[in-house]
Amino acid sequence: MERHNSCLNTLAIIEYVRRYHGRPEDLLEGLKEDLRGFPDPLAFLSDPNNWVSADVCRKMFLNARRVTGDDQVAYKIGFESVAHKRLGYIQRILLMALGSPRMTINRIESINEKFNRNKKIDVVSIEKGRTRIRLHWDPNLSLSPDFCAFNRGIYSAIPTVWGLPAAKVEEAQCQFKGASCCEFEVRFEEPSIYHRLRLFLSNRFNLLTETLLELERDKHLLEQKYSEVQNLNRRLQQRVDQLLSIQQASGAILSELNYTKLFPTVLDLFIKAIDYSRGMIMLVDEEEGVLRYVHGVGADPHTMKLLRGYEIPLTRHENILARVAVSGRPVVAQDARRYGLNPNNIVIHNFNPESFVLLPLTAQGKVIGILAADRSSSAPPVSTPGEEFLSGFANQVALAIENVRMYHELKDGFLSSIQALASAVEAKDPYTRGHSERVARFSVQLAKRIGLPAREIDYLHSMCLLHDIGKIGIDRQLLNKKGPIQPSELEIIRRHPLIGEMIVKPLKLSQDEAAIVRNHHERFDGLGYPDGLKGEDIPKAVRVASLCDAFDAMVSDRSYRKALLMEDALPELIQGAGTQFDPELVAQFSEMIEQGELEFWPEIEEAFRPGQSPRRDFMESRSP
Repeated sequence: MERHNSCLNTLAIIEYVRRYHGRPEDLLEGLKEDLRGFPDPLAFLSDPNNWVSADVCRKMFLNARRVTGDDQVAYKIGFESVAHKRLGYIQRILLMALGSPRMTINRIESINEKFNRNKKIDVVSIEKGRTRIRLHWDPNLSLSPDFCAFNRGIYSAIPTVWGLPAAKVEEAQCQFKGASCCEFEVRFEEPSIYHRLRLFLSNRFNLLTETLLELERDKHLLEQKYSEVQNLNRRLQQRVDQLLSIQQASGAILSELNYTKLFPTVLDLFIKAIDYSRGMIMLVDEEEGVLRYVHGVGADPHTMKLLRGYEIPLTRHENILARVAVSGRPVVAQDARRYGLNPNNIVIHNFNPESFVLLPLTAQGKVIGILAADRSSSAPPVSTPGEEFLSGFANQVALAIENVRMYHELKDGFLSSIQALASAVEAKDPYTRGHSERVARFSVQLAKRIGLPAREIDYLHSMCLLHDIGKIGIDRQLLNKKGPIQPSELEIIRRHPLIGEMIVKPLKLSQDEAAIVRNHHERFDGLGYPDGLKGEDIPKAVRVASLCDAFDAMVSDRSYRKALLMEDALPELIQGAGTQFDPELVAQFSEMIEQGELEFWPEIEEAFRPGQSPRRDFMESRSP
């Protein structure tokens, strides 16, 4: 909550309503969200040491008008907060110490800043018995005319602190009625020297006594609050670290759909949260009937490498890991020696755990694996992690793993369906039959040659199989037209990358994957479509696919031309280097062909026999 108003203001509202109407709880209507997290909102709003937002005060003034049925209640609350000495002892000291209303008003700006941050005050003029004050309310805050009325009541009551009649306050202009500020003219009676002296002598003892009592009450209140805060901090710090790790694990569920990144992320979070040394995940293979190690963190790479391929038959009940996976019951051991673990076991022999935690990973009512963590005998002791946290974290990890598994199953199924559809559509067209498969094959070979990462090569292959899926949405007669293509028809054909992107959208592909479908007709010189990407702005995998797509189109028969021979196709590629194609990729691809490293499919091998054929301009706009 923002801090615009001292709770002296809300305390004045609460006390007024309690004094005359008896139910201050009615002032809380509409404040549930503002005061969320406070077990006793009225106690919070009645503590002068607290602060609230301007919006909370606005709503409380509105509720006070509703409860009392009095449109002038804000003025009366302000007046009584001073006249009945409802203001805090610090304000009383300030007012009494200044000696007179005129001296108080002369310091009103500095007094205001200590208790309100919703306005600036200018004392325009001040003379004996009269002053003019301007209030400049912050236009960025949620305020109402009640704030103005509340302040008029305060200024009117200030002289009563010295036993004088209330001041007369006239509002010359009002910011809430369109003026640039609220301007008050305040007329008041000045106390005589004799009056001041008598007032000082009669009130000094009472003022001192009240002040000391309030100071003592505040002292005890602060001590109590400080003690409570210390205890809460100690308890909350442990919970914060643990809940943060669960939150981060939950974030991994939403953001990470790759096992190789998910496992180290959740394991690092887990061992950090419980202050253990190492962690590992083992998953159940139902077909093989084994519990298999999949990933671990916390030890040196050589030691972790020893666990690769480690698996335990689920029927081996003497193994504690298998027992947890079969029973679904966690084990938290502060002293590993009490469990009689086999010293020859690969985990026990290499890691020598002093204490360990074994948690079943349960998803959809069945155990899919275990989450384990341990500490070595050389590590200092720590407190046992809470059962609630351990259970909650294990549930998050299980959900994350199951989420990734289901995602890949759905993605693979949908991908297979679309690929099958694309192949079926291509099979009906003698000119494009097998085109996507050949583009995928060429792209993978080129990608391996230039050293693209394995993950990029994997999705490059999948996306090349789908790169022309958008042609499903283009009239087949238009795609196979033998005559000249009109500009309007070319615009229709050029929509197929965008149509393709919409078709594969349910796959939730990464931006790089979707780019192969959307941008495989971009040109290196920026004259391609649909986005006009240029040079390095085109992802490398897309540039690979684009080159291989064009190459296969060259050496395949199309409705508007016959296939090119090698001695025609290769120069066409080289001619397009730097304009249509990435020149470095052209050089690499050309070398693959010249060195006999490109693997061709049988149906296009005839295209590379020796011979002559007419040159054709592959750069012509006819090829979509």
